[in-house]
Amino acid sequence: MSTFDEKNSAAEPEEDRFVQRALAKVDRTVRIDWIKQIVVMVIVFPSVYYLVGHAPDHPVPFTVIMVLGLMLVAVTIKLVGLINRNTRVILRAIAEMNRK
Repeated sequence: MSTFDEKNSAAEPEEDRFVQRALAKVDRTVRIDWIKQIVVMVIVFPSVYYLVGHAPDHPVPFTVIMVLGLMLVAVTIKLVGLINRNTRVILRAIAEMNRK
């Protein structure tokens, strides 16, 4: 029985380091993704505005395609944000369990 406790106590610092590194990576990824989102929006919105303003002879299909594209970008950004947020919550819960 004591052998299991010794193995468990030896694994805890390694597991704690893993969880702390994972949390740091997730936090860094969230910041980088936030910056990427801002840069993409600064580039995309003026581009779409320019393209819609200078649309070809059939502006309605072109505008519909642009709106659908923007909606896909928005949904993708939202999903990535939710995945990152849930990952952080799970890792923090694991870290809290390890501290107790």
